Amino acid sequence: MFSQLKQDTPYYSGKDYTTINSIQNTIDSTMTLKSVSSFPIGVAFNSAIIANNPENYKLFLEEFNSKTVHTYMNIEPLPDQFKFKEPDYWVDFAKLHPIRLHGHCLIYHISAPTWWQKFGKDRDGFEKAIENHIRKTVGRYRGKIKSWDVINEMFAYNSGSIRSTIFRKYYDNDQDYLSFVKRCFQWAHEADPNALLFYNDFSLEYYPKKVQAVLQLVADFKRSGTPIHGIGTQMHITFNANNKGIENSLQELASTGLQVHISELDIQMNPKNASAIIFSNQFLSQQRNKYETVAILYKKNIPVAQQYGITLWDFSDADSWYVINKKQHDIPNIFDKKYRKKPAYYGLLSGLK
Repeated sequence: MFSQLKQDTPYYSGKDYTTINSIQNTIDSTMTLKSVSSFPIGVAFNSAIIANNPENYKLFLEEFNSKTVHTYMNIEPLPDQFKFKEPDYWVDFAKLHPIRLHGHCLIYHISAPTWWQKFGKDRDGFEKAIENHIRKTVGRYRGKIKSWDVINEMFAYNSGSIRSTIFRKYYDNDQDYLSFVKRCFQWAHEADPNALLFYNDFSLEYYPKKVQAVLQLVADFKRSGTPIHGIGTQMHITFNANNKGIENSLQELASTGLQVHISELDIQMNPKNASAIIFSNQFLSQQRNKYETVAILYKKNIPVAQQYGITLWDFSDADSWYVINKKQHDIPNIFDKKYRKKPAYYGLLSGLK
């Protein structure tokens, strides 16, 4: 088993992953993430990574029982013209394999094609287009995709105020915009009454004011009878993220009584993007410990009935969004660039146990 874990010298320093996998002698080689976890373990990546790669396909099936399906707004590049190829792939996949599908995300200002910005002062036209987008996307996968991130990243970093986005500009004030957000959840609910609906955001472990804004949103939804079933805390963190901040945010989210989903977990080891950094065994051990800690804190602070699961963001260091999209020198995932298990994998496995 462990002979597979030897590293390429140029990629990491040190001799062998096994020298720092301190649980290697106590772990059953048949254990997988999904087999030891009491809640779903998911991952997000594009289907191309497994479609033509039998080894990656097998690894995905062995380790995970939940899949976040990319359903960004760019699946509608032109008005009422949808490209459903990617989510269709996963729906067909789920017909053959027991896996939960989670849709991400229906409304997101960053993923919106330019045509969403061209309504001028025609707010009614904008809302009709959004309603159509939600109803057709959720309706197509009614009973197939179990849950949805309805709106993504609505609040500012440390103030908790509503962000000034291309969508917010259509509204005279925050209250009017919040009423629109509620309608988005209602449209999704009407399109699939059995789907679980989530609000999803980032850096909740860093910014308490942002957590409070999410709690106020949930309370407002409950008062108005707006359907909401869960909160996604993305958890894009660094290896030195404050554990108390993680724990406090999880406790606050649990207080809502809703499902809590660690929805986009990865752990940066080079947040300053130093080009000359070498990822030594010490770095790998720190990353492993943090993955383990996140799993332990989730299990400790989220009641069992509210544990929607932990989802990893991207499959490996080869396809990480930090590496591909941001062009950063980093190793944030639990599998390396050749889809081999890193110490981080064993840290997560240990925490889930």
